Amino acid sequence: MHLRIHLERRRLVSYLFMLLNTLVWGAALVVVKPSLDVTTPYRFLLYRYLIAGAVGLPIFCHFIRKNPRLLGTLPKIAIIELIGTTVSLWLLYTGLQQTGAIEASLLSSSQPLFVTLGGIIILREKVEKNERIGLILAMLGTLVLVLLPLFNGMAVISGISLAGNAMVMVSVALNMVYFPLTKKYYAKIPKLFAGVASFYLGLISFFLLSWYEIGFSVSDLVNTTIQELTIPSVLLAGSYMAIFGSVIGYTAYLKGQDGIEASEASLFYYLQPLIYIPMGMMFLGEKVVPLQILALLLVIVGVLLAELRFRKIRRRSHR
Repeated sequence: MHLRIHLERRRLVSYLFMLLNTLVWGAALVVVKPSLDVTTPYRFLLYRYLIAGAVGLPIFCHFIRKNPRLLGTLPKIAIIELIGTTVSLWLLYTGLQQTGAIEASLLSSSQPLFVTLGGIIILREKVEKNERIGLILAMLGTLVLVLLPLFNGMAVISGISLAGNAMVMVSVALNMVYFPLTKKYYAKIPKLFAGVASFYLGLISFFLLSWYEIGFSVSDLVNTTIQELTIPSVLLAGSYMAIFGSVIGYTAYLKGQDGIEASEASLFYYLQPLIYIPMGMMFLGEKVVPLQILALLLVIVGVLLAELRFRKIRRRSHR
């Protein structure tokens, strides 16, 4: 009886952490979008990781003091995070600069599709008939979202770009490689340590890219940084993604997964449209068309159908 109460409490705590994560990450692209009218994706990401690196330093030092051997894992983390941090985020925010925040967020909702595909292709997981049907539906919905500007009458939607959509989609598709790699190589590394270590890779990467972008002038980069961080939209976006997106959101996700299955935790991802759609409409004046909602539903239904067999197996194993 006491064990059951303990497990229920743990599950409730996990749900609360996952809801916090949903709120924080659901609002992310809507918060960031206005800053990209002022600065570039490279410099925005530099500011984000500059702030995140300062906030995460005590956490990083705590792990190193507790287990100095973790320093030896940094090269492995750096290689993996070049995909998940440097390349993926560069594509995401460059795409966001060109397309709408709601559209980019809708495209990001296909992330579980690519995680599932990564498991099939890289981890050699078997595919059953219902999974194939689900994956086809999810891919069809994703394709509709990407090609939205090409549909008759859809081009009139202000701020939606085929090129921007494609960059966001490639960013999301990289999770097909990134998540299986983290599952395989982060198994014995504290996830929070790996997350904080990625801040410093991001800081170094986007400093070098920003330095290149501005003509290899450190003084010009410093002056531009000081000037842009006084602009409210840039400071808000950088601080939000550093503190809420990187530290609070990531920690809440890790804590949320402690008491529930990973597949159950992924369901919270589908609550994010309840955050970013109304926020995008209210704060950015963006519009949503029925075809976008239909495509989102295809993605959600498809991924859920693809995951159904695994949930049934897990339930039987717990009986």
